[in-house]
Amino acid sequence: MNKQTTSGQIRTLRKSKGLSQESLAEMAGINLRTLQRIEAGDTIPRGETLRLLAQALGVDVEMFSANALAASVGIPPAPVVDDPGVLKLLNLSALSLWVMPFGNVLLPLAFWIYKRNTVAGVAEFGKRVLQFQITWTVLTYGIAFTAMFSAFFGHLGMPQFALYSTSALLVVNTIVIIRTHFQIGRRKGRILGLA
Repeated sequence: MNKQTTSGQIRTLRKSKGLSQESLAEMAGINLRTLQRIEAGDTIPRGETLRLLAQALGVDVEMFSANALAASVGIPPAPVVDDPGVLKLLNLSALSLWVMPFGNVLLPLAFWIYKRNTVAGVAEFGKRVLQFQITWTVLTYGIAFTAMFSAFFGHLGMPQFALYSTSALLVVNTIVIIRTHFQIGRRKGRILGLA
């Protein structure tokens, strides 16, 4: 279905769910004439209309985004390929935290943006990786900054705590990344959750 235009995808999904144009328009909260123009290919749904249609059809709006963009400039949409290597690379890119600050967020984000509509599984898996890495970054840098400012203001407390805890978090993050890498290999590209 990824090779269809957005209008074709919407029409196919509507029919597969046994919905009439009237019922889909009502479920999505859009004008019937708008839906008819979309399905006829006379107009390309964007923004809120696309989100409402995706929600009413029970699919992720990202399923349509690459097709809508390609169709708007007259290019046939690119097929989605199954490439577990890209999932592995996206995951391993988070190891850049060892060489550059915030690299564990910035590089996976770049891979996710670049590949989310062309490689199967990247959209969801990338979100999970980014959520985990952002949480880890906030926690780790939060501990380090708290320790730095408490030392600056003379309330040192236990200075080793920041060093030990950030070191432990660094090791835990690395272990999670490596473990996920091997899980992707064993499951041949299925989207995995981070433990």
